[in-house]
Parts: sequence; structure tokens; C-alpha cells
Amino acid sequence: MRVWNKVTKRIAAAVLVSSVAATALMGCGGSEAPKETNNAEETTKGGKILLMANSSSGPMYDFNLAYMDMWTEELGYTYEVIYGDAANDPAGNLNAVKNAMTSDVVGLITMQDGGITDIMAEYPELYVAGVGSDMASVYSEGGASAAAAENDHFLGTVAPGYVDGIEVGKMFAKAIEDAGYKKIAVCMSPAFAYPQYAIADQTIRAEIEAYNETAEEPIEVVDDEATVLMFKPLDDTFFNEPDHKDLDAIVGLCGGQMFVYPTLTNAIGNGTANPDTKLLTLGLEGADDLVADVGTGIVQQLYVPNFEEIFFPIVMIDNAIQGKQYSDFTKSEVLDGVYVSITSDEIMTNIEENSPLLSADMSKTSVSIEVGKEYLTRYNPDATYADLKEFMASDAFSEKAYEK
Repeated sequence: MRVWNKVTKRIAAAVLVSSVAATALMGCGGSEAPKETNNAEETTKGGKILLMANSSSGPMYDFNLAYMDMWTEELGYTYEVIYGDAANDPAGNLNAVKNAMTSDVVGLITMQDGGITDIMAEYPELYVAGVGSDMASVYSEGGASAAAAENDHFLGTVAPGYVDGIEVGKMFAKAIEDAGYKKIAVCMSPAFAYPQYAIADQTIRAEIEAYNETAEEPIEVVDDEATVLMFKPLDDTFFNEPDHKDLDAIVGLCGGQMFVYPTLTNAIGNGTANPDTKLLTLGLEGADDLVADVGTGIVQQLYVPNFEEIFFPIVMIDNAIQGKQYSDFTKSEVLDGVYVSITSDEIMTNIEENSPLLSADMSKTSVSIEVGKEYLTRYNPDATYADLKEFMASDAFSEKAYEK
């Protein structure tokens, strides 16, 4: 059963969301009553946590709701989902928070970085942490929200994979070389929203150019620059271009199962694309045909930032609210996320059967409550930020966590 269905059974009215710009709120989570810690007589502080999502459906969205259900019930909070502006506009994100703000709101987990300083200026007591975002406006030189990096109420973020686009590009270039592809194209989401993807595209080209210096068979990257997908699928006319008809692979620096796969499938079906063209891309969709294809059909390499990384903002915000932040935490930072690398039908089957990433089944989490308690200072006074960082970079978040 989809998590969305489970959630609607627990609330009095379901709100249908037609876009990520929707400002409807959905109340979820556990009781507001304080609850005692497992290792002390003192009571803990409660309140409401806002989760500013960058989507309103799909496996990641369903997982996040289920994971928030689990942890807020355990820790004694409530939560509400709010929706970031579709274009990550600062005013839109601030307005989403304003519309949800009540006197009991104590924390914000955000998957978008637009307007972070505006939000924190408006609500200076609010603890804020990110997930699934590199927070470029905070951590880039001259970023619009750079002041937040020094704000003691901003607790850092985990990026959706590598923070540095160079590392993303190297990852894809190596996959291309290892697979033996000889003619490729690159598609990507727009650089104004995902600046690291432009760097990744440049890196792919530079890495392949270096590879070609000694290769017996050089690799051709068609087009001088990536085809930009403005938050919509690749246009059918892409395969009208002669250089696009006989590609070995397309690199999708985007949610390629959503934005590249349908057009490529249609082109193969009508004979305008090479029937052996493969897709190497990011993200994870839950449709049965897309899941069945990974590793056996068109999608040969799928890199998925692990949804369980939402554990990071949960633990950082809880430590702060309880007044028990790590003694060795001195300044916020952006952490690399860990990819679940799906390169075969066997790995895809492991993800389907043994992980919560498609089912949102919390019995299959790698970072369960039992595991997570080790990093929460309310349960473990000796927990350190260094230990948390090491954990966040471990195989607890890779495909290896779901091998049985």
C-alpha cells in the first residue's frame, strides 16, 4: 500500500496537490505531549517541525512522510508538510513557511535553499537544517543566503549526492568508459537551478577528452553542450538530429526516468533512435515499468541519493531543540550524500525487496530507530558530530545496506 494512502487514513481531510508550488498543509506525526527519554527522568521538549518538500508525490515524498511519522512519534513532535516554490523562489519559500507558522513550530527541514536567510531573519528562534540540497545559496561564494552559514540556528545539510559537480562528472565519465560506450549525449536540468550539473557536464567532456588521448577507440560526446531540460521531458525532436539517432547512451543529469526515458522509449519504438541506446541517470521513480527496466533494459546506471539521509536534519534539529547539541559541532556545513548505485537487475531487486526506498516500509530501513538512537544526544550523551559525519558517509546509505 502506498504511504500516501496510509497518511490520508490518519487525517481528517486530504489535500490534493497539483504542483510543488502548492501551499496546502498536511498535518502528520505523533502526539505533542512531551515524552520521557529512555535514559533519564527529565522530560523532553516537543513542538512542530515543518518539512518543506520539493515534490508532492513519488517514492521520495512517500518515504519522507513515513520516516517523519516514525521519528516524530518516537521523539514527541508533530510535523507538517509544506511545499517549496516550484522555481525555488525566495519569496515563495518564505511565504510557504509564513502560511504554516504557528506558535509551536520549533524546526524546519528544507529541501530547497531559496530564501533561507529571509526565513531565518523572520523567525530567528527557528532551527533549520537541509536534506537533498547542496544549499548553494548558503555555501557558494557570494551566495544570497551566505549569512546563514554563520547562524547558530542553521545546522547544515546533506546534498543529493556529491556536493562538487566535478565528482558527479567523474562518476558518469567512468561509467561511460567502463561500459564501452562510444557515442553519447548529455541532457541536464537547467544550471540556474542546479549549477553543479553544468560543472558535471563540463567534467564529463574533459574526462572523456583525456581518455581519448590514449584510447584505441575514442568516445564521441555529441553537441558542444548539454541539452537543457526546463523541468519537462526531452522533446521528441531531439531524435530528428542525425547525431542523436545512433547514440550508445544518454547521460541524464536530472531525474532521467521522468525526463528522458519516455521520449527515448518512444523514439526507439518508432525507429528514430538506436534500439540499443542506454540511459545513465539520477533519481528513482516507482512505476512498475520503470523499476522493471533498470539493469535489464534502457536504464543501465541509476544513481539514487538515499532517502534515508533525512535522518541528518532530524538528529541535528532534535539535539538543538533539546539543548544538547554535539560538543564538537562548531559550524554548519554541507555534507556529500551517498549514492545507491543501481547497475544490475540484482541490485534493483535488492532495493525493491529489502529497502524502504520504493515501498516506504519502515521495517526495512537501514537507519532504524534502534540504529539512530546512537547518534541522538538525548539517548547517548557521548554521541559526537564526528561520529555522525562518519556514519552519514558510510555504507549504511549505499546499496550495500540492502544486500541480504
